[in-house]
Amino acid sequence: MLHAIQVHPHDVRDEGAELVVERIVERAGLRVVAPEVMTIEERHPYPRGELPHNPRHRVVVTEARLEVPIGAAAFDGLPFRPVVSQRALAGDDYIGELARVAASRGVRMVPWIKALNGAFSGQAPVQQMLNGEPVPTWLCPSRPETREYLVRLVEAVMERYEVDALLLDRLRYPDWSGARVCPQRLLTCFCDACVQAMSKEGIDVRRLTAQLSPLSHADHDPAAFVAFWRAYAEQGPTEDLRAWLAFRARAITAVARDVRAALDVRLSGATFWLNLWPPSFGWLLGQDMRALGPVCDGAKIFPYHRLGGGADLAGLVKAVSPRPSEQEEVFRAFTQALGLPYGLSFDEFQVAGLPIDFVGDETRKAVEAFGPRRPVFAGIQIWDTPLEEIPASCGVAKAAGAGGFFYYCYGWASLEAIDVVGRVASSVR
Repeated sequence: MLHAIQVHPHDVRDEGAELVVERIVERAGLRVVAPEVMTIEERHPYPRGELPHNPRHRVVVTEARLEVPIGAAAFDGLPFRPVVSQRALAGDDYIGELARVAASRGVRMVPWIKALNGAFSGQAPVQQMLNGEPVPTWLCPSRPETREYLVRLVEAVMERYEVDALLLDRLRYPDWSGARVCPQRLLTCFCDACVQAMSKEGIDVRRLTAQLSPLSHADHDPAAFVAFWRAYAEQGPTEDLRAWLAFRARAITAVARDVRAALDVRLSGATFWLNLWPPSFGWLLGQDMRALGPVCDGAKIFPYHRLGGGADLAGLVKAVSPRPSEQEEVFRAFTQALGLPYGLSFDEFQVAGLPIDFVGDETRKAVEAFGPRRPVFAGIQIWDTPLEEIPASCGVAKAAGAGGFFYYCYGWASLEAIDVVGRVASSVR
């Protein structure tokens, strides 16, 4: 089974590559590391707490920046390019340093690349919400220049570090998280190009807009949010909603196909893994696992049970309504629409998250969608969770057919949690 761990730039810059690799090898017993190529707008750790073994920072807040010194020439001819961090502009190549140390210890590097999410300069083809506001750090997947940018980014990273595998993340539409929680970010993309493409495919955009409008005011009208998702849970999507969700899924799958083709032609068929949301959430963000499976060589899903999936579920509920008297209805309506059968109250969820069964249930759904030829790796939450829940999560994921684990993540987890990972890695084969 695969056992891998994800690391962020500040982990290596603050602790040093030697110590990070030593702990990953000696304490966690791992031989696969996925370093982050581009950061996102995020608090480290998320959503609370402090970094337990970082000698310089208790909390780090990142922006969406490219953290490796890839030259602007890689994006010549495009109307935009990624914003490079000051450290990377100064020549700080933290992945290069990590790779050098990792190679000496027999550790495999798998760059963790963000697909559509980042900060960009120039005329970037960003997504647009239903209310007309742009989502400035998310590229529209329907635009050809987006696909060309991503192919060039992947090629530049793979060639720079001479690696044979990658983990492609954020290949989807936005969720509600970001620099702030914003429920309206679920309603993309309605840029002119997407509206024209939807109309060409026979989608009545005006009718669709009317059906989605209750969600466009979710943080001002929690009753409308509840009514929308209750109707969805009880009656299923309308014809217009079904067509819109299918349109989004086709756009995301098409981007994945472009990356696959580039890897096959220009990079000798490097291993292509996707980083996907749990199935109960992914369909809402354009991730059709049955369509994505044949395009890639496997995928990591991240059923982080204490967080409530892949993003801050509690944060969404509180953004829709700050009033505790309404939050229970908001939580119940949304989780029922997602098909989460656990019967938790919102108060119970805030204390303990979703049950560990969620890890197994989501892994099982992903394995079924991907089929027997492509592995599904379970993302295991190793921060902000009781230590005993780490092996328990691995156990239910393995029973559900997981082909391995990606532990999330080195810098957020305590050293005691990393020791637990080591015991799991030595015993689960």
